Amino acid sequence: MSLVSPRFTNIAGNTNVYSNGDNKMTLTCTTDSSNPASSITWYKNGKPITSNTETKELVGENGGLVTSQILKFVPSRDMDGQTVECKAFNEISKSCWASSLVILDLRCEYIKKLKLVYQHA
Repeated sequence: MSLVSPRFTNIAGNTNVYSNGDNKMTLTCTTDSSNPASSITWYKNGKPITSNTETKELVGENGGLVTSQILKFVPSRDMDGQTVECKAFNEISKSCWASSLVILDLRCEYIKKLKLVYQHA
């Protein structure tokens, strides 16, 4: 197979979750077939973030490799409306990459605290 850069990426996963401090968000970035295999970098609001999972490579079209990586995190309320992006590149496309972007749509669970006042008459 000839050398091929990644042409596109796709982010899969639920971007609409309850932000309660416990629920995890899991997003998977997958590239199309490239040769050599692509590297994936994650970004939150344009700033690089680290994935805690390894990159997986599967045999793709025309003898290339399809690359995927999972990003897991617990979203906070202030992340509502922020972007998460994955960019893929290989040795051929270092200055030009394929990317996908999602916008987080978080629903917050608020805990109501009641203040009880007791008056003795």
